[in-house]
Amino acid sequence: MYRIWRRWLSLLTALALALAFCFAACPFAAFADDTGQKVYQDMIYYTITPMHEVTITGARAILTEANIPAELDGCPVTEIERYAFKDCTRLKQVTLPDTIRRIGEFAFKDCTRLERISIPDTVSDIGWGIVQGTPWLDNQTEEFVIAGKGFLLAYTGADATVTIPDTVSTIGGYAFEGCTTLENVVMPDSVQTIDAFAFLNCSRLHQVQFPAHLKTIGEYAFHWCTALEEVQIPDTVTTVGNHGFSYCRSLKSISLPAGLTQISNTLFQGCTSLEELQIPDGVQVIYNYAFDGCSQLRKITLPESVEEIGSNAFSGCTALKRLVILNPACRIYDAEKTVEPSVRINGYAVSTAQIYAQKYQRSFHALDRKRGDMNGDDVVDTSDQFDLMYLCARRGAGIPVDITAAQTYCADYNQDGVIDTTDIFELMYYLAMRGAGVLVEDPENDEDD
Repeated sequence: MYRIWRRWLSLLTALALALAFCFAACPFAAFADDTGQKVYQDMIYYTITPMHEVTITGARAILTEANIPAELDGCPVTEIERYAFKDCTRLKQVTLPDTIRRIGEFAFKDCTRLERISIPDTVSDIGWGIVQGTPWLDNQTEEFVIAGKGFLLAYTGADATVTIPDTVSTIGGYAFEGCTTLENVVMPDSVQTIDAFAFLNCSRLHQVQFPAHLKTIGEYAFHWCTALEEVQIPDTVTTVGNHGFSYCRSLKSISLPAGLTQISNTLFQGCTSLEELQIPDGVQVIYNYAFDGCSQLRKITLPESVEEIGSNAFSGCTALKRLVILNPACRIYDAEKTVEPSVRINGYAVSTAQIYAQKYQRSFHALDRKRGDMNGDDVVDTSDQFDLMYLCARRGAGIPVDITAAQTYCADYNQDGVIDTTDIFELMYYLAMRGAGVLVEDPENDEDD
């Protein structure tokens, strides 16, 4: 028995020594944790994508130095995931390989001891705020901190007028955040993207010269730029993100690009000086709170391409006198606050615009029919008066009458939602006064708008 135990003890000792040798000889061995992530050097987590590429997903808080290899498990390391090293407060140095193509937003945010980081020129996609809250960023001496393939990470200067270098292709997120000295910015044609939060809280910025080949303006890009008065966005732009110009309280007019397909959530919320705006043909959705609080906006026309109007889209638009909805099937969010009570809605006689106006007691004028034009000949005369009297007489006698939705609209001459003798009286009065040559306001007259 003693010999057997000695033999087992020898085997266990040999196995332990073998494992120890394996760890010593293979310091980069990878193991999977319970989430399916693998671990590099017992410190850095990563996954392998279906394309056989490695994404660095996270790290342990005690990590002090991250030297990312070009390959793991025979696959190239191509991405640092968003938030991967965020709040690694002991991390002092990061070295990235030339295989990296993307760094996600806030990847190294608030690494409060990070003083050295190498971002290779191969990186073609950098998320916003990747080095916010790091001493590396605080210690930069160049006015324009540029990384990867032309990403402007930050502007460290204090000039009133700034001309961005022509080596920049993307103005990164937070690049000019809170730059209170900035008044004018000139962008070269090389710039194609203005990322999220790029000019957040630039309170003195009043003029922006956009480049000819700009494609994207990110969310919150000009949020709270309270001195910005006029904006002309080039037609090359296809996307303007949520809150893009929200609370630009001095903004009076803006020219939107022809290729725009949506007015994003809260895009112009709180733009209390905005007076005029033309929605381009091709816009399909007016999203939630898009014009909320635009208290000086007086008139707006939604082209036939607009298929949907979101919640509170025009709430707080207290000066809006006329909202024209050209798509008769446009889906309007079914709530009273979607459109202010004082707004007059113009649409087709048989349309969702009319249904919404009738349900929430908004003034409605048909684009295709005049009130009182019972026979649809585009002229209001005594024949229409006769038709209206005939309709009311039959209804008064309890005789069922089938009329179209357009005729119902025309018959309700005084817009009180009820067809009765008061409509007959007011139509007769209008015709009599017009026949006598006395000026009577046409109920469909929009000249005051």
